[in-house]
Amino acid sequence: MAQVTLHGFPPSSYTWTARAICAAKGIDVDFQAIMPPAHKAPEHLARHPFGKVPAFSHGDFTLYETLAIARYVDEVFDGPALQPADPKARARMEQWISVIDSYLYNQAVPGYIFAYIFPRTPDGAPDTARIEKTLPDLRHTLAVLNDALADSAWLASDAPTLADYFFAPLLLGVSRFPEGKALLEELPNLGRYAGQIIKNDAIMSTAPQG
Repeated sequence: MAQVTLHGFPPSSYTWTARAICAAKGIDVDFQAIMPPAHKAPEHLARHPFGKVPAFSHGDFTLYETLAIARYVDEVFDGPALQPADPKARARMEQWISVIDSYLYNQAVPGYIFAYIFPRTPDGAPDTARIEKTLPDLRHTLAVLNDALADSAWLASDAPTLADYFFAPLLLGVSRFPEGKALLEELPNLGRYAGQIIKNDAIMSTAPQG
């Protein structure tokens, strides 16, 4: 079978999503870790002309953008189906992926997580102003997702779908920090869901180290 190669930043939530989906399908991936500023080098721009991650290849077929990679991997390779067959469940999965990409990512990563790990403060302390500005929107989005899990183990089906692989890295990232931990206690369905995530081998075996 043609080699599958994935280029990406190990800490990136989108890289993690792509790696976890490949792991869930049982694919042997040649993961090529890159770190800034390598994403702006001509070699990587040939893979992803917008200088983002991840970038994927399967033999001589190349692809970028995480959702496109996720769908391709799920449809081409053997292993458990990660997209529901039922049209309503599949539409629900698409809805949650859109919510995660359109709202949660910016709230969770540049708005919250980066305020701890890449603070803009002169002394390098957490950027509390950015955290306080972000928290109301982050809490709202997580509350919506918490409600979605009231009667379901996973976001769109009784088994993990692509939506869960997009959500998991962000939820686990947020939960590393004090306000995020408090939100998981405040939103019990998310706390239960996080407990399921950490038992998922595909997600945890591809988690960034450190």
